[in-house]
Amino acid sequence: MAERCSWRTTGARRRLLSCAIMVILSFMAAGPVVLTEGIVFHVANRCPFPVWPASAPNTGHPVLAGGGFLVPPGKSRRVAAPATWNGRFWARTGCNFTAANGGAACLTGDCEGRLACNGSAGAPPATLVEVSLHADPSKGSSYDVSLVDGYNLPVAVSAKPDGTGKCAIAGCAKDVNAVCPPELQVTAGGAGGRRKAEKTVVACKSACLAFGLDAFCCRGAYATPAACRGSVYSRLFKDACPAYYSYAYDTTAATATGCYAQEYAITFCPSRWGDEEEADGGRDAQM
Repeated sequence: MAERCSWRTTGARRRLLSCAIMVILSFMAAGPVVLTEGIVFHVANRCPFPVWPASAPNTGHPVLAGGGFLVPPGKSRRVAAPATWNGRFWARTGCNFTAANGGAACLTGDCEGRLACNGSAGAPPATLVEVSLHADPSKGSSYDVSLVDGYNLPVAVSAKPDGTGKCAIAGCAKDVNAVCPPELQVTAGGAGGRRKAEKTVVACKSACLAFGLDAFCCRGAYATPAACRGSVYSRLFKDACPAYYSYAYDTTAATATGCYAQEYAITFCPSRWGDEEEADGGRDAQM
């Protein structure tokens, strides 16, 4: 405040009004209020099977909830984060942390065979939620969903509340694994025996991950938006999940920007499986 509130005017009501006006003016001069408290992610699982969500921070940011945890079908988990946290979320599937084989514990999204990833990135392909939180409401937070390294599950992200709808990223119209071409498929099952079991597609690689070519990875001579315009493979991803980044320079992806909330919902299998309730409408699992 520029000066102290004077109590020398006569009348209690005049003194109270004078002080109130000075306080309001001081806040207006200081600019927008900055969020200093943390935020909460509601990480929900609407898949008909368990998932093991994981997170990895960008450099200089803390690990959230140990970096990984189990969420059973129909449950959700509250994850606290600083108001300025940057990093990524993804889901792991088909995990078995009791196997003593020393290899990957999850069929998709594995992080060095550990339940708590502790900041380690997941193995692609896996659908990524990329988050950049900002405490200043004049700038706002942003997030997107990326298939640049491939797909394993659909996911929806939204701010709570979000009266404008600009901070909602919808799930997929199709299951990418069901339409994934053979050259991009990651499969599981099919163990030996007299009658070979049918393999299941558990993830779909991006063309960059599968072939490693500059034209698919938007690098080298293709490292500009004008030179890297996607491919038949990225268009397959875009057709199934229109809101997601299908390749590095996908200008039609839905990036949520200018968002400002204390709660966000990240929902795996938001509509392809299960009901249509709100992502955080269920009860958070206590784990």
